[in-house]
Amino acid sequence: MAVDTNTLVATDIELIVYEFLVRRRINFQFETSLSGGRFALGGSVVDFLVEPNLAWRVMGEYWHHGVAKTGSDLIQREMLTNLGYVVVDLWGDDLLNRPSETLNKALEGIEMLR
Repeated sequence: MAVDTNTLVATDIELIVYEFLVRRRINFQFETSLSGGRFALGGSVVDFLVEPNLAWRVMGEYWHHGVAKTGSDLIQREMLTNLGYVVVDLWGDDLLNRPSETLNKALEGIEMLR
């Protein structure tokens, strides 16, 4: 199933994930705010909540590097884990170069090795 990119606001790597989930008819929520979202310390906007308990964070290398962002990402991971989610970080280079392997592992709650 094709995604109507005119109505969906997403990055190129988020579209890869979105189309994967839609094609497989997997229940998910896109861009879900938890614990205050980006506006509260420790809050998060999760790129994809995949049933039953997976929190997929799409990590573009440009936006998720450096000490400050790494610290923020770790705080968000801890918050999501405490809420009962299995957190899976999906890195842009993995999604672009080996999408099937990356996303099939993610369905099992497994991240690609970095």
